[in-house]
Amino acid sequence: MSDVRVNADQQEEGEQQQNLVKAPVKRPLGLLITTYGCLFVGSIASSLLAKYYFVHGGSSRWVSTWVQSAGFPLLLGLIYFPRFVFRTTKRRPFTRFTHRHLLFSVVIGLILGFNNFLFSWGTSYLPVSTSSLLLSTQLIFTLILSVIIVKQKVTFSNLNCVVLLTLSSVLLALGSSQDKPAGLTKTKYFIGFLSTIGAGLLFALYLPVTERVYRSVYCYAMVMEMQLVMEFSATVFATIGVVMYGDAFGGVKIVSTVLCIWGFSSYVYGIYVKMKKDEEKEEEEEEEGHTGMKTVEDGGELELEMGMIKDDVAAADERV
Repeated sequence: MSDVRVNADQQEEGEQQQNLVKAPVKRPLGLLITTYGCLFVGSIASSLLAKYYFVHGGSSRWVSTWVQSAGFPLLLGLIYFPRFVFRTTKRRPFTRFTHRHLLFSVVIGLILGFNNFLFSWGTSYLPVSTSSLLLSTQLIFTLILSVIIVKQKVTFSNLNCVVLLTLSSVLLALGSSQDKPAGLTKTKYFIGFLSTIGAGLLFALYLPVTERVYRSVYCYAMVMEMQLVMEFSATVFATIGVVMYGDAFGGVKIVSTVLCIWGFSSYVYGIYVKMKKDEEKEEEEEEEGHTGMKTVEDGGELELEMGMIKDDVAAADERV
């Protein structure tokens, strides 16, 4: 039974992989505009919300790190709904999720968690304008690491971008005394400066490494599964930081966290129960199908034997 399901999953994933290979290089313009718009709005919103938190009395960098990846349970809908709600695919979630995929996802997730921490640290010290300009230097690191890891081709426009962004970062460093907020020491300013540069470097490492790992991915669902594990690992990293470094985590936050975990566990358990019921139903249907086929075969053999007996009786009558 399990072999039949695995073969069906492999066949469907093979068809999806062939479709990906045959897909045209050009993407729909509307999809590209929507994707870029979401990235643009999300990037600006994350910087503004993080700075708003620190400006209005927030002091916990670990909590700021935690909320950047705590929304990972939402990915469960993208993973399980196509199979169990919309019935648009026969592939079972995490069917082809190997130990290798799990290891890479956890490691990349920890890198992403540390990147989020450096981002929070830099944002707590630097103005939004300075932090945003420094984060744009990740294009420099992305180009260099893409050439090394995924063999990306270098063009004149890429090199021009690297040179200009490098110059802008140098100018920001030289003009730090004028841009430094009131009450912030020069040491803390440069800590924020280096933390933001480090965040850009780690995110630049995340992009080509993820692209390299995704080469062994067979379909869109596996991308979501790996993203779920990555964000979960990043959240665990931030949670350990909150607990170990004694950030303020009062009764309201504890109750809120417990309710969140409770709701998440309840959701996962409901999905598990539904999966078991669907599997039992499929097994019963397949067993009924096999029983029906066996009955038909037995009936056919019985009819054949009866026909042979009749022929023997008729032949005996003729001889008599």
